[in-house]
This record gives sequence, C-alpha cells and structure tokens, in this order.
Amino acid sequence: MSDRERWDALAAAFGVLGRLHREPPHQQALDSIRSLAGDWPLPDTDDAVAGIEHLRRSAAADESSSTVRSDHDRLYGVSATARVAPYESVWRGNEKLVFDEETMQVRESYRNAGLSAPNLNREPDDHIGLEFDFVAQLLLRALETNDGDPSASLGDPLQTARAFLDEHVNHWAPAMLTAAAAQARTEFMTGVALLSRGALVTATATLPARS
Repeated sequence: MSDRERWDALAAAFGVLGRLHREPPHQQALDSIRSLAGDWPLPDTDDAVAGIEHLRRSAAADESSSTVRSDHDRLYGVSATARVAPYESVWRGNEKLVFDEETMQVRESYRNAGLSAPNLNREPDDHIGLEFDFVAQLLLRALETNDGDPSASLGDPLQTARAFLDEHVNHWAPAMLTAAAAQARTEFMTGVALLSRGALVTATATLPARS
C-alpha cells in the first residue's frame, strides 16, 4: 500500500467512525455499513478484526436502526445520564466536567488548523466523534496539499494529526472505547468501539511524529 493509499484509508475510517460516534446511522446507512464490513479500510489490528466480526453479527441478528440508536443514546447520554461519557474533559479533567480546560485546548487545536466545532459553545469540542473527525479532516488536507508537504499552508497536516493523537486522543480514547465496548448492548456499537480502538493503533503507528 502506498503512502497516499494509507492516508486515504485512515481518512475514510476516521471520517466514518467520527460520524457514528456522534450520530447513529439510519436503517439504510446501517445496512450499507454492515454489508461493507469486509471492506473496512483498516483491517490490520486485532481490534479491527473483532470489530468487523461484531458488525457481521449485528447483521445476522438483524439489529434495527432504532435498537442501535437506543444503545447509542444509553451509552453516550444523548437524552439521559451517559454510561460512557464521550468527552475528553470528563476523562482527563480534575473536575470531570464538560467544557473544562481540555475542551478549550482541543478548541485551540481546531482553531490553529483553521477549523472549528460545528456547534461551537453548544456542544463540547472534545466529543470523541469530533476529535476523530478532526483527524480525518487533517488527513484529507494532506491528500489535497502535495501529499502532506511540510511547506504547505498551516504546516504538515500529517504531523499535526499525529501530534493531536499524542497530545489528546490517545490519552483518553482507548480507555473510553474499551468501556464503550464493554457497556454496549448491541453488536453494532461494540463493533464501532473496537474499530475505533484499532484505528487509533494504526494511525499512531503510521503517521509521522513531529521532528
């Protein structure tokens, strides 16, 4: 696999996972994701293999989009208390609160890259889905700016993505995703958590660290 193909695979995986952490899929999207489980772009970790298997089990069990949505809501506290808080500040902050210091640090990372959270000041910037999507956006930028040439505007997006993983995501997301996989009641949400954990391993091993 060439470097461009690897970055493209990472961008696709992080983009899909970011959306799924923020919003469960409707029925058509759910069916499509499960039917393409064998084509997952990052199949090279034990977690990815297990995650793919859970998606297949979800299809075999005919889990509906409403069942997955209910599980997503129960896990992440969309309409009630979260079983597994999806925010960095809750996992890393001393007060275990949203919109804490870590949230502001993540917001600054987005701002430095010329980006911002879509629901600024209404939704914490450090939601797991937003952090995954930020990595995806940086990878897409690398593909669009001369293969991540460090001379490109706003610096080398590949190194920026790796730094964000090192400074933020990898400090809390593996534990959060492990908890989500253990707490999930659907095969689908278990699979999403495991695929996410595998994607972090692959990205950290693949993306160049800042010199």
